[in-house]
Amino acid sequence: MESVSVVIAAGGKSGRMDGINKLLAPLGGVPVIIRTVKAFHDIRYIKQIILVIPEKDESEYLSLLSEYRVNRKVKIAYAGSTRRHSVYNGLLSLSDKEGIVLIHDGARPLVTRKIIDECVDGAKRYGVCVAASKSTDTVKIADSIMFIEKTLDRDKVYNAQTPQAFKTEFALDFHKRAEADDLEVTDDCMIAEHYGHNVKIIESSPLNLKITTKLDLVIASAILADGNNTETHDS
Repeated sequence: MESVSVVIAAGGKSGRMDGINKLLAPLGGVPVIIRTVKAFHDIRYIKQIILVIPEKDESEYLSLLSEYRVNRKVKIAYAGSTRRHSVYNGLLSLSDKEGIVLIHDGARPLVTRKIIDECVDGAKRYGVCVAASKSTDTVKIADSIMFIEKTLDRDKVYNAQTPQAFKTEFALDFHKRAEADDLEVTDDCMIAEHYGHNVKIIESSPLNLKITTKLDLVIASAILADGNNTETHDS
């Protein structure tokens, strides 16, 4: 099997968490970032995890990884000034520059084995793919003074998530070009789109949520308690 690695972007500032580092917040008694790392660490075919964090927090994260015994595959890289810079730093830290790389949000701890497997398969087949959930809302495009310009076809609207999976050489090439062009993006697949690569959507679930606010923590706790996202990770 091709080598599979993961870059976990965990360098954010938790600006909407009222001073709480969301990645260290407890979720079902376990820090969010540990749940995220463990989702990948427990999969045998994943060979390396690059955890991208602020340099000042390195000792704290290393201590947590050791405490929860999810440090065997993990290598630390340092966050940059933007998420794109952080992910690029993570990609440059990979031991294997071939195979498949998954790029994942540190604050998305409920990712399941099913979506991870499907993203890996999608990257092998299409080169680049993104986990995304189908929109249940009708989406309006507004103009600069908040009048509706148009309504999108809901059947074609998806909410992008992570993992976003790439053939590793593609991810490195796209990010290198984006670095040279100082490209502004909000996710990694936008870089592939910008440079003309077709990106495959891998349909995911709204339960694969990103923790951004305290309310998201409450919702994630309820999902865990309900057991809807429970899957076996070891294989």
